[in-house]
Amino acid sequence: MKKIWKEKFKVNWEETTLKGNLSLSALNLFLIRAAARHSEHLNFGYSTLSKENISWVLYRLNIKINRLPLLNENISIITWPRSVSGISASRDFEMTSDDSQKILCKATSDWLLINLDSRKPQRMKKFTDSKYLNINKKAIDEIPVEVNKNCGFKELFLIKTRYSDLDMNGHVIAHKYFSWLQDAIYVLHGDKQPSFIQMNYFNECDINEEISIKYCPDDSLNFMGLKLNNGKSAFTSVVAF
Repeated sequence: MKKIWKEKFKVNWEETTLKGNLSLSALNLFLIRAAARHSEHLNFGYSTLSKENISWVLYRLNIKINRLPLLNENISIITWPRSVSGISASRDFEMTSDDSQKILCKATSDWLLINLDSRKPQRMKKFTDSKYLNINKKAIDEIPVEVNKNCGFKELFLIKTRYSDLDMNGHVIAHKYFSWLQDAIYVLHGDKQPSFIQMNYFNECDINEEISIKYCPDDSLNFMGLKLNNGKSAFTSVVAF
């Protein structure tokens, strides 16, 4: 069993933006795919945990971006489970260019283990002392941004969730939030590439929900998705350039 996992990808046409860079939603998808495959390899992925009626849910992702890969560029994602504490597990990532061997992006992520019926977080006692943890290997040491919780957010646009947005757990899949975020960034900043992104997932989105995508007019760097059916935040995000 491998404590540190390496997954290779090639950037395809449908995964790029107008500028020819990897899109933020595809970046998120690549990271999650590498994490999922490593979890399966370690026997604590969906195939194993679903038999116990539990599943991993991502609730925070920090991404430091040096450069987004280009169309047809070959890249590698290295990922490892870092730590487990209480009801939270952390996993880190590095994305490198196969041509230059330079680090393109680094990321840290935090996950919950939820019961699929109650949707409540479960404690992770059986993972706390796992021999596959890499406690001293952290991809990002400092988080350079803070979410502005006191901002008077204003609406940018509305979206409505559809059947094709859902994953096997019955809620909107994680990379769709990055599609909404990229659209919001484009409205305010054009094609400017963020150097850092924090995405915080708060409440699941179901089918046929209206989500108001909002921004903070104080800085145009803080964003949120508001569920109009109950007034709860689906996500908050903050970016840096």
